[in-house]
Amino acid sequence: MERLEWFKRHYDIVSHYAFGPNSERVYLGDKSKRVCRYCGLAEPQVKFRKVAHAIPDQVGNDWLFDHEECDACNEHFAKWVEDDFGKWTLPWRTLGRIKGKDGVPSIKSNDKEFRIDASAKSTGGATGAGTVRHDLQIHMGVHDARHELDEATNTVKLTLDRPSYVPMGVFKCLVKMAIAVMPPEEEKRCAHLKKWILLPEHTFESYPYKPLQVLYQFVPGPLPNDRVSLWLLRRKPERADDCLYMQFILQLSNHVFQIALPMHVEDRKHLEAGRSQTCLWPNTWAGVEHQMQYGRSGHKEYDMSGTEQVRGETTFMTFRFDQ
Repeated sequence: MERLEWFKRHYDIVSHYAFGPNSERVYLGDKSKRVCRYCGLAEPQVKFRKVAHAIPDQVGNDWLFDHEECDACNEHFAKWVEDDFGKWTLPWRTLGRIKGKDGVPSIKSNDKEFRIDASAKSTGGATGAGTVRHDLQIHMGVHDARHELDEATNTVKLTLDRPSYVPMGVFKCLVKMAIAVMPPEEEKRCAHLKKWILLPEHTFESYPYKPLQVLYQFVPGPLPNDRVSLWLLRRKPERADDCLYMQFILQLSNHVFQIALPMHVEDRKHLEAGRSQTCLWPNTWAGVEHQMQYGRSGHKEYDMSGTEQVRGETTFMTFRFDQ
C-alpha cells in the first residue's frame, strides 16, 4: 500500500489495460486513418495488412492490437526489439508457463543435456470442456550441476541458459509498448523515441541517454499466468522536481518490468543532477497474504544500455516441491 500511495502522490495513470482469459479484444487507433504512429507514413506508401500486436504475442497477448502500426514497422519490431525481449525473458516465461503464439516455449541448454518443456493437459471432462493446464517436464542427468536439490527445505534451484540478446533491444521493446498505449498528446513528445526504436541498428550514439534501466521484480508462489496488465504513468505537474516524467509497467504472472521513458527535455533537471528517485510498482496480484505465505518480492536493476550481443548468460530459479 505504501508504494501505491507514493505513485498516487507523484503520478497520474494515463493508460491502463488488464486482460485475462475472458477479455474481449481491444484495437488501438483509428482503422480508417491508415497512418502509422511510428514512422508517420500512410497508405499507399505503406501497407496495413497484418494484425499488429500492441505488445508482443510472446508474452501471451491475444487481446491488444493496433490499427496504426504498418506492416514495415511491424516487421522491424519483430526483428530488432521483440526478438531480444523474447530471448531475455525466455526462462521466466517457460518456468511461469506463460503461453505465447506457439504455446509455452521450451528451454534447451547449449550442450543439449538439459531441457524443460511444458505439456498441455486438459482438465475438462469427456466433452472436452474445462481449462488447459501446462505441466513442466524437466529432463537432465541425476548428477547435472545445473540443479541443486535441498530435501531439508523441499526446494530445487535450477541454473538456466539464456539465449543471446542485445540489451538495448530489450529496452526498446518496452518503449515500443509504452508508445502503443500512449495518449496522442504524449505521443508528440516522444518523436525522438519513435525515431530511436526504428533504427536498424543499436548504437550508443543513436540516443545518448544512459543508463537504460529496467527495474525487475519477482514474487514467489503461484500467480495467474494467463493475464497481462500494463500501466503508463505521467508525472503530476507539481512534482516536476521529485521524479521522472513518465514510467511504463508491464506485469506478467510473477514478474513486473518497469522503466522510465527516456525524456531528455522533461527530465533535464534530473539528468543534469545525475540522480532521480522512484519507487517499485507492486505486483497487483500478490497481496500481503500471498507474500506472507510464499515470501516477499525481490527486485533487481538491469542496465540495458549495451549494444552488443550478450552470450552465455545464466539465470537462477528456485522451486518448492511436495515430494
